[in-house]
Amino acid sequence: MQVATMSSVEETENPFAALLQPSSQADGVSKQLIESILLFTLSKDVVDSNRKNAVLCLADVVVADNSAKDTLCEDLLAHALFERLMLTETTKYLIPGGTNRSEALETRAMIYLHGAFTRCERIQCESNARDKQHCDRIIELILNNASTCMRQPDLFAPQNFSSQWLELFDQSDEHDTSTQEFLVRVACKVSEEDEPLEALGALKAIFYPMLSELQKQLVKDNLISIRKNIFWILGYFVREKRAGILGELLIDYTTPNPKAKGGDYMDTLFGQLLSVSIMPKTQTAPYEFFREVSLVSQQTDTNLWQLLAHHQLSLFTLIKQLLVQSPETKKKTLQWIANCLDANVARGHLWSTVNINLEQTVHSTASDAFMTSLSAVLMRLCAPLCAPSMKVLLVDPTYCAVVDEERQSKGVSMLKAFEETCLLPAEEGEQRLTAAKYNFITEIFYLAHKAFELGNRACIERLTRMMRELQNTRNAYHEVATRDPNNDLTKNLLRMLQDQMQQVLCIRNGLGEPENDAAILKFFEASAIWLTEIAMLPRESYEAALDKMDFAPQILRNLELLSDTPPFVAPYMKSVPENIIDNIAAYLNFCRNFGGDQFIQLYTSSHDAFFKMILLFMGSSDLVKNPHLRAKLADALEFLLPTQISGSNRKEFITHVFDRHTDRLQVVRCLLNVFVSIEMTGQSVQFEQKFNYRRPMYAIMEFLWTKQEHINCFRQLASEAESNMEAIEPPIFLRFINLLINDAIFLLDESLSNLEQIKQLQRAQDNGEWNNLSHTERQQQTTNLHHLGMLARFDNILGRDTINLLKLLTTEIKSIFCHNSMVDRIASMLNYFLLHLVGPQRERFKVKDKKEFEFDPAQTVLEIAHIYINLSTDNSFCLAVSQDGRSYSDQLFGYAENILIRIGGGQLIGDMAEFASKVQKMNADYKEEQELLADAPDEYLDPIISTLMTDPVVLPSSKVTVDRSTIQRHLLSDQTDPFNREPLTMDKVKSNEALKLEIEQWIEGKRNAARVKS
Repeated sequence: MQVATMSSVEETENPFAALLQPSSQADGVSKQLIESILLFTLSKDVVDSNRKNAVLCLADVVVADNSAKDTLCEDLLAHALFERLMLTETTKYLIPGGTNRSEALETRAMIYLHGAFTRCERIQCESNARDKQHCDRIIELILNNASTCMRQPDLFAPQNFSSQWLELFDQSDEHDTSTQEFLVRVACKVSEEDEPLEALGALKAIFYPMLSELQKQLVKDNLISIRKNIFWILGYFVREKRAGILGELLIDYTTPNPKAKGGDYMDTLFGQLLSVSIMPKTQTAPYEFFREVSLVSQQTDTNLWQLLAHHQLSLFTLIKQLLVQSPETKKKTLQWIANCLDANVARGHLWSTVNINLEQTVHSTASDAFMTSLSAVLMRLCAPLCAPSMKVLLVDPTYCAVVDEERQSKGVSMLKAFEETCLLPAEEGEQRLTAAKYNFITEIFYLAHKAFELGNRACIERLTRMMRELQNTRNAYHEVATRDPNNDLTKNLLRMLQDQMQQVLCIRNGLGEPENDAAILKFFEASAIWLTEIAMLPRESYEAALDKMDFAPQILRNLELLSDTPPFVAPYMKSVPENIIDNIAAYLNFCRNFGGDQFIQLYTSSHDAFFKMILLFMGSSDLVKNPHLRAKLADALEFLLPTQISGSNRKEFITHVFDRHTDRLQVVRCLLNVFVSIEMTGQSVQFEQKFNYRRPMYAIMEFLWTKQEHINCFRQLASEAESNMEAIEPPIFLRFINLLINDAIFLLDESLSNLEQIKQLQRAQDNGEWNNLSHTERQQQTTNLHHLGMLARFDNILGRDTINLLKLLTTEIKSIFCHNSMVDRIASMLNYFLLHLVGPQRERFKVKDKKEFEFDPAQTVLEIAHIYINLSTDNSFCLAVSQDGRSYSDQLFGYAENILIRIGGGQLIGDMAEFASKVQKMNADYKEEQELLADAPDEYLDPIISTLMTDPVVLPSSKVTVDRSTIQRHLLSDQTDPFNREPLTMDKVKSNEALKLEIEQWIEGKRNAARVKS
């Protein structure tokens, strides 16, 4: 009767009293377990001073239970537990005795329920079967109440469940499994009791404020000060597949609105984490590290690298767990990455133009720190694609052919993939091949490359510019400091130099962290192998793939390169984006300039993969339409040279690809193909750009000339050229040496012109003429001098390399240089060079500080002399030298001999004297012949160069007759009729046999008449 009376009282006082129903269960829940787990009792028995746990007596709150039974009705327990959660003052219910008083007195509902859950799990492990069942009932009650807290937090006002959860997460560690289990089971209970959207909304209402608090703290943090357990806390949402709703909550929280700009992604929770780096967090944030730097330092900080590696590994783990937690979290995470990349696509153009307004882009795109961190996460996600697993062979090359309308159905997350510039262009309106569906491996492959393009590559280009500016500031500082180390300008320049050095070191160290570098290298090795495999896929394999609508290579075939282009080029090459090759080239370029090639030197399998891919794509316009991209591959190939590289900190590089790789003998042909294609683009190539393209090609060719088997390849190409001089397509070697001669002539002219202007400006400066100029005019003259010096330096470096290569080539290959289409050009070029360098006018180019402009006339004279001697055994060359009316005179080699004596020409002096004598005799014979044929009729003269024709041919469209050698030479550079610009190839010209016979008869008549007369 007591219970009934108490119950009726409570029905009037307690709004939840209606929950109490008479129990029909024979068995309830163990009172002992209730005390041990929930830390309360309904009994008013005498206090047990030996009680293990402190407990509360809720007899006056709920109902007194003084029965002898050892169990409590489950419904009554449910009511009691709810009432326990509503208590705000627990101390007055505390029974004296027992330990853990704070746990018993806990008034925060979620903290209390978590503690009860933890105690229950611990006790359950040590219990018998009956107690285990009772524990299950208690846990169910705990979870029901926790779910009520989550779904109806207003019942428990003013409690803040968000801060309670944060405290639970904060106090836990890797040894605590109960907190994770409690969270998961609470989330699952909420999901059971509500519709999916309502359940997600309820959880968001609790956890969003907690995540917001974490995000606020992150705003102020850097790599050193960041909260140590931040990833542990966030891991609670993603570690368990049973509670995918938690991961969904997390990714939803960190997703900005659909129209967000690139910079808005930095303001998200993930954005704040991705922005923590050695680099500044935002574009306008200060550089925090490397404040104390040496002006000549190549400084690195291994402690910072370790912190960055740990941070990026934690980020990767978080993202990976989201990707595997549930289909929904995977979909939303991939979409977050894809949308972020699309919003930041402008970063791909940030550093490609000098005059861009940086302020306009600062807030519209994410920072270098953010984008390189995102790239680092994706590189780690790509680990299964790399050796030894090589799942890259499952990547489908048609991914970038999928249009927006088909993205969802084909499983493509990346936005505007179909707008990527691809290796081969598609025809107007052409519908490119696509696969039926795209796997996760394909998705992550393309997303990783896009992230590297927008992150690391843009950053590398920026770093390159910064290093150039740093060098200019360093030069200016040293120049001023030597004159007056204490003036204000010197101090300002020193401050500027230190600031620039700090910026360079932060970015270089951010890009060069060793663990990320290793991940990038392995991924790019796998990418190179994949590129080679898809480019060389046999036709029958492609046709089988067409049937299955799956174009991934599947297996590693490793076919040998037998020619410039594979016998079959699959149509899907029109869908392979250029950025894959561009990324690899940029990475190798960074390794060279940064000196970060320690790992690549050890990882020798990557050398073979890069070497083969570079040869295949660099040498073939049928695989890569863009000649500029192919030229970048030549730059990348230079990195693999086992020698010191100009402009690099690297001393040597240990590799054997040029000696042992099975495809090494293709390198010469591939190089000449790309060398020629730069000129044949139909576009105007800026000189500085051409300089940067040509420089590595010369370096590679000079190296190849030290290997006999590569010299033999040059010789073979020269022989092929001589056998096909009138082929529809001029032979590659013929076009190559024609360009060398063109370059050499252009470079010398430009160099001498610039040096002459530099000398005039230097003289005016030394004579004090600048003192009469205004400040603005003086600045203009200084700028002019600097600009001319830069141009002269470019001209002289490239001109020196060109002449050196001609010297090397002519030591082994002679006849093609002496062919009638080429011999006049090389002879007149050498004469022209020699006259300006040794003749009476040479003083015009005598500037101060020749080394600054890379001007070394003595060395150039020696190289030219070697070329003369190399070709001197051919009479047609000697005759051509003597026939050059522009630069040749009987005094020319006399001038040269004087200079050679002064610079120590050694054996060359005697050889040149012998050659001069031979040329002089031929010149005398030639003049005699010229006088004899001086009155040739106009129709016998070549209309282009006004010399007597020996092999006249008729051009098909203009019907003009020219000499065969003249039109051959013209077509090497320009395959059009010079008189009407119509397309023209050598196979279309027709010999004018009648005119040839007429000229021969006229010449013979003149000679007979001369003999009779003599």
